[in-house]
Amino acid sequence: MQLVKYGEGALRQPPVPNAPTVEVVLGGVEGGPDVGLVRVRIPAGAGMSAHRHSGSDVILTPIAGMVRISKGDESVEVNVGDSVLVEKDEEVALSNPGSSGAEVIVAAGPASFVASIRRWPEPAAS
Repeated sequence: MQLVKYGEGALRQPPVPNAPTVEVVLGGVEGGPDVGLVRVRIPAGAGMSAHRHSGSDVILTPIAGMVRISKGDESVEVNVGDSVLVEKDEEVALSNPGSSGAEVIVAAGPASFVASIRRWPEPAAS
């Protein structure tokens, strides 16, 4: 069993403008579990352009705010308590169209997506 308390995970940020901050909670290490978990903090108006999840199926569940997941012309608004499955071969974009920050828990299996996040840089000091 492994406990990781809120805020104790490694912070990463994709190297793109207006990107969310990602806290790696579990997984994505050599010899580690087959699943991973990250916490994504998306400021109002921020997001990520269309991307894939490095061979992982992911489940996104907002715990604060609301996010929009878009795939081509289709988009869904995902609210606190809702969950959306994005399969490994799907390319999606993530945005926070709201006026306040959003926070999303993302489970990934296998953990290859979390391993790729671990290679992102740390957020720049603000």
